[in-house]
Amino acid sequence: MKKIYLDYEDYGITLSNLVKQIKRSRLKFNGVYGVPRGGAAIALHMSHNLNIPVLLYPTKDSLVVDDISDTGKTLMSHKNKKIATLYTTPWTKTKPDFSVLEKDDKKSWIIFPWEV
Repeated sequence: MKKIYLDYEDYGITLSNLVKQIKRSRLKFNGVYGVPRGGAAIALHMSHNLNIPVLLYPTKDSLVVDDISDTGKTLMSHKNKKIATLYTTPWTKTKPDFSVLEKDDKKSWIIFPWEV
């Protein structure tokens, strides 16, 4: 399996672009919920950038974040909420509302900075 490493500098750029997308939408959220484990760091950064609290549980009006929507199974239970991910794939079952990058190879694995 091919490994793709996303370093903290690229993460910062990607996160900044994701924040811009969300701000342009003008949607208002009561907080941000990070799907354990991949969404936890992103939720903290989104909280600071969007000036909304980190939530322990998703609510009707929360933004749900994760690192990637690969198969989409993890995010399927959040389909009725707005979802933001750094990466998505063409084959995901749960298309995020906001995403920056696309993984187009099923044989590659993305390693995020907090996983190293």
